[in-house]
Amino acid sequence: MMVDVNFSTLAIGAFAVLAVFALLYARHWRQEPKRNEFALLAAASGLASVGALLSAFSQVRFDLVTVGLAQTLLLLGAALAWQAMRAFDHRALDFKLAAAGPLAYFLLSASVPLLQENVTARFLAAAVVGAIYTGLAAWELKASEREERLSNRPFTYRWFAALSAVLLIASLLAYVWPLTSGELATTAPFWLTVVLLAVFVHAVIAPLFLFLLVRDRLLVEHRWAAATDTLTGLANRFTFLDMLQTLSTKVRGEGAFLYVDVDQVKRINDRFGHSGGDEVLKTCAELILRELPEHALLGRLAGAEFAAYVPFCKVEEAEKLGHIIHDSVEQQMFFLGGELVPVTVSVGVAHGAMQVTADELLKRADAALHTAKVNGRNSVVVWTDGQRPSYA
Repeated sequence: MMVDVNFSTLAIGAFAVLAVFALLYARHWRQEPKRNEFALLAAASGLASVGALLSAFSQVRFDLVTVGLAQTLLLLGAALAWQAMRAFDHRALDFKLAAAGPLAYFLLSASVPLLQENVTARFLAAAVVGAIYTGLAAWELKASEREERLSNRPFTYRWFAALSAVLLIASLLAYVWPLTSGELATTAPFWLTVVLLAVFVHAVIAPLFLFLLVRDRLLVEHRWAAATDTLTGLANRFTFLDMLQTLSTKVRGEGAFLYVDVDQVKRINDRFGHSGGDEVLKTCAELILRELPEHALLGRLAGAEFAAYVPFCKVEEAEKLGHIIHDSVEQQMFFLGGELVPVTVSVGVAHGAMQVTADELLKRADAALHTAKVNGRNSVVVWTDGQRPSYA
């Protein structure tokens, strides 16, 4: 079965689409130069677009530029797309392996008579190399699905995997039904037409969904940035209180609230600068997080104040946990400006059964913390019934 398709028109269409995406990715890279995936995707789309443009002027017979170089650039675009996926998922890049396939294809097509005279051999080599790199891109995206679920990730890696399968099947068909220059000079076999149309659709769909995939990541990062404290990486006040309300309503059992204040941070800032104070706060956040159970909720509520909610925690366990945090910070060595600086914390502990609301638990811990501050700081105070400190 023969189908008459203008391959030059397809190639020019692919060139236009890929060139637009190359400019789009390059623009985003200029805005965010630390994102290597943008640079790699811009390079991949740009090289593939040039390869598609050269292919539009190719004839049935071999030509080093319109066939050899054109197909090499298309393969190099696929290889760089694979590296872009590695950069996207924060893996080490391997440009040597990425360049090996396209470079080998170009050198062989330029020097081996079989690839110049036999269109089937040339097609087989290009299809296999393209299938390998397209499959590797699909593998990279699939490998990180468990760690990071993005809405467009499943479709994207399945699309790349599907094209890889199509190219492998096409190589088998070319082996079973070899292509001849005489056939291609008139009309192409139906299966070859389908393969070339699939490659053209891939040139349109793949850059689009890679762009959507990057957009998904940016949205997640923006939401995360809005929900976390930039200095410590912990939940910020708004997020912590929101999560506290949700968690406290779901948990059925005893819970404890610990309010931790790093003592005299202003003095540290005045003496060693805000960078010194920031270093102390970051270290204290790490120490508190280390001592808390895995199921605890921790956040930074204010400048030097941290709060933790520990579900299913009895009052004795909560008080013990407060002392562990206090002692851990006190025993930590803080070197600022070449000096060993002692750092302590005040801890307010409150406990409540399931009839106590999260807001009430927070107020009790705040009252206990206030008592610790009034009594000279550097201590752990547990809230008791009837405690009503004066804030005057």
